[in-house]
Amino acid sequence: MNNNELAYQNPLLKNLEKIANEFKNCELNEINKNKITQKVQEEIKIAATFLHCSEDETWLFAVLFALNISGRDTDLESLNQYLNSSPFYVVSLIPLLEGLANKRLIIKNTGYDSKIIATRFQISSFVFNAISLNKAVPKHHEFNDVYEVIERINEMICDRERNNLSTDDLVSEAKNLLLAQKNYPMIQKLLALDFSDEDTLLMIYLCYVFANETGEADIERYIYYVYDSIGAKIRAKKHLYSGQSILIDEEWVSFQEDNFYGGKEIALTDKSVELLFAEDIKAVEKGKSFSAKYYNVFLPDKIKISPLFFNQQEQKQTKLLKELLIEENYQKTIQKFKYLNYPASITALLYGDPGTGKTQIGYNIAHHTQRPLLMVDIASIRDKYVGESEKKIKQVFKQYKQACEYYPTTPILFFNESDALISKRFEVNSSVDQMNNSMQNILLQELEDFEGILIATSNLNVNLDNAFERRFLYKIRFDKPDTATRKLIWKNKIPELSAEDAEHLAEQYVLTGGQINNIVRKTVLENILQETPLTVSNLLEYCEQEIINHYHRNKVGF
Repeated sequence: MNNNELAYQNPLLKNLEKIANEFKNCELNEINKNKITQKVQEEIKIAATFLHCSEDETWLFAVLFALNISGRDTDLESLNQYLNSSPFYVVSLIPLLEGLANKRLIIKNTGYDSKIIATRFQISSFVFNAISLNKAVPKHHEFNDVYEVIERINEMICDRERNNLSTDDLVSEAKNLLLAQKNYPMIQKLLALDFSDEDTLLMIYLCYVFANETGEADIERYIYYVYDSIGAKIRAKKHLYSGQSILIDEEWVSFQEDNFYGGKEIALTDKSVELLFAEDIKAVEKGKSFSAKYYNVFLPDKIKISPLFFNQQEQKQTKLLKELLIEENYQKTIQKFKYLNYPASITALLYGDPGTGKTQIGYNIAHHTQRPLLMVDIASIRDKYVGESEKKIKQVFKQYKQACEYYPTTPILFFNESDALISKRFEVNSSVDQMNNSMQNILLQELEDFEGILIATSNLNVNLDNAFERRFLYKIRFDKPDTATRKLIWKNKIPELSAEDAEHLAEQYVLTGGQINNIVRKTVLENILQETPLTVSNLLEYCEQEIINHYHRNKVGF
């Protein structure tokens, strides 16, 4: 990219570049300074307007910006080298540096380097981002909305994280910024609560987290980076974990209920959200769509239904579940449950042999009752990192609540092939066992307070964890189809099959509906490749190929 293209895209950056280049190795002193500034007078005026600085502050900022980009330590020595000036003249620039620091254009960090006190200067992250995007830097903390204020304070926290700011300076500057911006209703409400400065800073940070839709913050990480001494870190932890904090005591923030986290995740409570974000949330929710991060969403009109054949008991139970979830019946049921102080939910476990129609009946019910089906992508919520899988389980249920508000009818939360989640818990011998048990604990907890419709399928027959049994209102077992049912499946899949042949296949091979469907698909492929008519001998051959052991074939004789 040539210079003209760069100037067209970001004229501010181009002006700063011209200024910095003019001052590089210029042997700056009080005598030649005016001569040098005259060469870039127009660029300095333009940049000064963006930065709200004096001319001297502007050219010095341009030099610091160039040093920051190059990655060099920006202290008095590096500034002296860049300007090729007298060390004494560079010291005379300290008032200008202080002025830039007071305007939050640069961050001043005083530390120790080889037992010598060293002061370094760095461009504020907020300012750097503004310049890189060709945006004017707000003058005297003038912002377009309260969220820019919150973002600015988060930038200060990031500067503290990089040791560019002390804890005292962070807390003080954040307080001053809030006082200067108390025209915003959110800040007015927050300041009216009269929290300590440190508690107010934490609340603002959690507001930033909430506004970014992450919801929860790692409080251990926050404390580690915000506080600059071990004693301060310990006091902050004790303040929060002991329950002495007014934020915890008056329920403005809360630890998440995952015991295995040790109280590390923290978030604003509904009370705080209602106070600070109520108006904005109402405006956002009107146009907000439902984002299903951990689901595959199947809308009822898009679901392809298939005829299913069950024995008498299975048919009776699935029919009852289907009729119960028709909207009129469902609403009556939920109202009655609430009146009796029962959980306002309908939960069902469909379990049994693979290929017996458990997943498809879920689809059929969703289509028949006109409900969206939210199939949980179990693979996406299993994470190799400690604690992440458990957090994702909670997010699944959190998103389901949002879905209930978004869709006109209560959707079905569908855990397909949930064996790993509901099987008996392990003795903990590894981190994987711990993760599985923790995920189950969260699932049990969520089911205890669940409101809505949940259907889970499992291939388990006897290995269901006892704790899950009472969480499921309906437990429907699906066995391999009997001979009569298998005959119906054969005739449905291959209508041209004679009754005698269908009965022969049904009697000879104990196959599930899924296995029969595989065989039928093979006949279609065979017909495409060979263009040969379907014969019973072909079907018998495919049946032999489909079975893995002889238990799938009925025994003949004694």
